[in-house]
Amino acid sequence: MKAAILTYHSQNIAGSETGNNDHVALAADLDALHNAGCRFISLDTLVAGLFGDASLPEGPPLICLTFDDGCNFDVRTLEFPGHGSQPGFLQIMEAFIAVQGSENQPGLHATCFVIASPQARQVIDRKSLFDLGHMSDDWWCNADTHPLLAIGNHGWDHNHPDLEEGNYARGGFDMVSKLEHCHEQVVQAGEFIESKTGRRPCFFAYPFGESGAYIRNEYFPLHGDDHHCLAAVGTEPDMVTVHSNRWNLPRFVCGRDWSYPSELLAKLDLNQ
Repeated sequence: MKAAILTYHSQNIAGSETGNNDHVALAADLDALHNAGCRFISLDTLVAGLFGDASLPEGPPLICLTFDDGCNFDVRTLEFPGHGSQPGFLQIMEAFIAVQGSENQPGLHATCFVIASPQARQVIDRKSLFDLGHMSDDWWCNADTHPLLAIGNHGWDHNHPDLEEGNYARGGFDMVSKLEHCHEQVVQAGEFIESKTGRRPCFFAYPFGESGAYIRNEYFPLHGDDHHCLAAVGTEPDMVTVHSNRWNLPRFVCGRDWSYPSELLAKLDLNQ
C-alpha cells in the first residue's frame, strides 16, 4: 500500500500558473493523478485502513486531499484582488467529477482544516487577506455534510503571527507544549467547530506543520477522551505508511514540495 496526503491553501494566489496559484494547481493535479491511475480516498478512509480494521487496496498511490486555513476560497468562486475570479476548491472538484464521472473516482474527498476563533480569523483576514471577510464560518456546516468535504481542526487561533501575544510566543506551533495550551488549541477549537457543524472534528492539522514532542507523544496519545481525534497531520514531505506516526502523519505541500504536476508525480514515483 502506498498513500500520500496532499495539502493546498486556497489563499495562495499570486498568478495564473500551477506554480503560483493553488487553484490552478489543484485542477491540473487532479487530472494528472487520475491519468496516472491514482485513487482518491478520504482521510477518514486512509486512517481507518492504517490504524483500524479497514483494508486498503494496493497498487498506485492512494491520494488524500487536504485544504488548510479555512478561507472562503475553499468552497466559493470569488474575486481575488489583482487576479480576478477564482473557482473555489470545491467547484474544481465538482468540475473534475463532472468530466471523469463519480463512478471512476468514488472516493474523491477533501478535509478543510479551519481556524476556530472568530476573533483570530478576523485579525488574520484584516492583516493578511485584504479585510474582505474571506475567513467566515457560515459555510462550515454545509461543507461538513457535503459528499466531497469534511471540516477538520486547525487549532483555536493557529498561534498566528498576526495576533497579539498570548500565553506563549506567537508565530509558531511547537511552543504549544503544556496541557492547558493543547486544551485551548485542540479541545476549545473542536468544541467551537462542533457548535457550527454539529460534529466534533476527528482530525487535527498542526498550524505551520509544526508540533512539539509533548503534543505528539503525550497529549494526543494519552488524552483521547479529551480531544476525540483519530489522527493529526503535519507537513513532513513523505509517503504515508503503516509505520507513520498517527499523531504526525506526513503531507506534501503544494508550492513548497511541488509546483507542476510532473514534479508531484515524481514525488510519488509515478513519472513514466
